[in-house]
Amino acid sequence: LQRPGHAPTARARRVTSTPKHLTHFEGGNALSGFRAQALLPRLQAVSPRITGVAARFVHWVCSDVALSHGDTDKLDALLRYGDPYEGAADGTLIVVAPRLGTVSPWASKASDIAHNCGLAVRRVERVTEYRLTLKTGLLGGNKALTADELTAAAALLHDRMTESVLPAR
Repeated sequence: LQRPGHAPTARARRVTSTPKHLTHFEGGNALSGFRAQALLPRLQAVSPRITGVAARFVHWVCSDVALSHGDTDKLDALLRYGDPYEGAADGTLIVVAPRLGTVSPWASKASDIAHNCGLAVRRVERVTEYRLTLKTGLLGGNKALTADELTAAAALLHDRMTESVLPAR
């Protein structure tokens, strides 16, 4: 519709998107015992209820189509390196990823390697999942960290210039 004295209105743009598939591959230990012991007193300064910290790498693989069983096996082999993760499977989760809107150098190299192995993936990225263990109460339960405590703990676990904290996997 054009009104007198006004420029023609722009037609609404049609935006289309192609469905993407995101596959997670759990990786090895991301935090040595030495680093965990050095980090624990700083986390306990945030909340004395924090009794432990562990971290593992998790690899996110983005592809245009669902991965075949063979591609999944090949990626699983490529992304299995380092010491196996033996930390807690539950506890307060803090996910640290490369800064949103960027492609990390690790992702660039890992994606190139995947392409050279004949895998049709868009991107391979590595994130770190931290698990904080909390003291249990007298009745066996444990009270979650407050939003402020969680923010302060996350600040100790990431570099805000190059990494982002995500609310979940």
